[in-house]
Amino acid sequence: MPDLELSGGRTLSYREEGEGPPLVLVHGSPGDGRSWGRVVPHLRRRHRVFCPDLPGFGGSTRLPDESKGRTAAMGAAVARLIETCDGPVRLAGHSFGGNIALQAALQARHGTVGEVVLFEPVFFRALELTGDRAALEPAAAYFEDYARRALAGEPGAVRLMIDYWFGAGTWARMPEKIRGPLDNAAAHNAIDVRGTFLDTNTASALAAFRQPVTIIAGETSPDVVRSIARALLKLLAKARMEGLTGANHAMLDTHPEVVAGLIAA
Repeated sequence: MPDLELSGGRTLSYREEGEGPPLVLVHGSPGDGRSWGRVVPHLRRRHRVFCPDLPGFGGSTRLPDESKGRTAAMGAAVARLIETCDGPVRLAGHSFGGNIALQAALQARHGTVGEVVLFEPVFFRALELTGDRAALEPAAAYFEDYARRALAGEPGAVRLMIDYWFGAGTWARMPEKIRGPLDNAAAHNAIDVRGTFLDTNTASALAAFRQPVTIIAGETSPDVVRSIARALLKLLAKARMEGLTGANHAMLDTHPEVVAGLIAA
């Protein structure tokens, strides 16, 4: 895997394959660039695909364990990768990676980002900016409870995050070989989760972004997914929302060909 040199001696690792116009895919938390593994085969024949490991994941340098300013710092790293590509980049992000993709789009040099596709971004800041307290406050309370328990080292606390996004009972159905790594990554994920509620984007900065943005929401995902999408429709100048039939937050694995089609459309 190649590494991109960042400021302060840090590096951003990424995978690259395929030929054609550049496409950057941003993974969620916890995870790494391999999270897009089932989607990439449907894209690499028509795109030069870049899958970075976000800072602290995979082979990329870890950030300080601070939640405030976290999404902006990760977005800056992805923006730097975007600026090394030839021509306007099509940009997609999933879950926490949707937040980072949006941050990167706002920070990247003008003209380097084309269309943006966000798959269920956990952009709770949009609810705050649009005053949707009914959607924001229960989610904030739930995830702060999860973050507190995960950072305290409670075994299996990550089940709270898994079952919220993927459906009740998902954690119990997972094989141990998957549960173990997720449990080990819970504290790291909790820092990212808190970071989503401490995002500092402003309504004016979002309104100033003029590129097309498509927001994808799974049909069976939690209602907050659609609340966030509707809030982003109000905040972004050229945004539209599209549903994905029969899908939830696991859409990269369950509907990879459809996801690829939405990115390349």
